[in-house]
Amino acid sequence: MKKLFLLLCAVFSINCMAENSWLQNSVEWIADSLPEQTSFNFDSEGLGFQGCKQSEYQMRLSQSLSENFQLDTSVGYAKGKLHWGVFSQKVSMYEWSLVPRYQLSEQVSFGVGFVSQSEVSFKTTQGLVFDLPRNTEWLAASRIQGLADNHYWELKVSSQKWQASDNSGTWFERGEADNKINLLYSGYF
Repeated sequence: MKKLFLLLCAVFSINCMAENSWLQNSVEWIADSLPEQTSFNFDSEGLGFQGCKQSEYQMRLSQSLSENFQLDTSVGYAKGKLHWGVFSQKVSMYEWSLVPRYQLSEQVSFGVGFVSQSEVSFKTTQGLVFDLPRNTEWLAASRIQGLADNHYWELKVSSQKWQASDNSGTWFERGEADNKINLLYSGYF
């Protein structure tokens, strides 16, 4: 997935490769190339200190298909590395989502969608390679306008299921569904 992000950024930044901020220029070029009714965001976050480095990248696209109907999609990639003397660990994963959303009123919207997360790859210098299984999630979510413009309440009903790895193991290893109801308040400052 990291290679896909780099390939997309390289292709979209052919005209600005000589500059230091080619990733930012690529993101701006993509955003400027899309129709006005399309919202595009790219976030990259990272944390690093001696012996530890973590990075996360996410591209979100929201396309209006009609006056009250829009399609929200996202692609994300996360990786981390811990190095402490002879002890070293690496972890990586990617996910994508597709959520069609219907705007019931100016303040309320409803969406039904799908989220897929890759196997989480975990490697260590001690010889242990541990891959958490791939999981998929079906969800129905209702959003209500929050206390400010960029804030919202979300009530989500979801069913998440992992790829079965051991039929006689725990519920997680058997691939049984984890059904949830979540209430979330989200705000961007």
